[in-house]
Amino acid sequence: MLLIKLSIEISMLAGIIAIAFATGFLLRGSQLRKQRNKVSELEKEMILSHAEILELQRDRVLLEEKLKGDSSIPVIPITANEEKKSDKLQDKSFGKK
Repeated sequence: MLLIKLSIEISMLAGIIAIAFATGFLLRGSQLRKQRNKVSELEKEMILSHAEILELQRDRVLLEEKLKGDSSIPVIPITANEEKKSDKLQDKSFGKK
């Protein structure tokens, strides 16, 4: 068997472990900060879009109330029977030409 004899001092081993731990901790901390920043930006964007939607809905409701209040607009009801009759008349006149 081949044996490789390594002689590492305990203090050096402890130092290497501490440096590796600190490096990993700092790298992971920076990744978490980036993710938190991204999440907060997305939350702000969602809040702004929801506020815009609510504002548009409020405007729509105000317009609907305004239109309901104006009774001066004449409304002519159209029934399905009248539409069918007008279609039949157009078809007959088209065929005669």
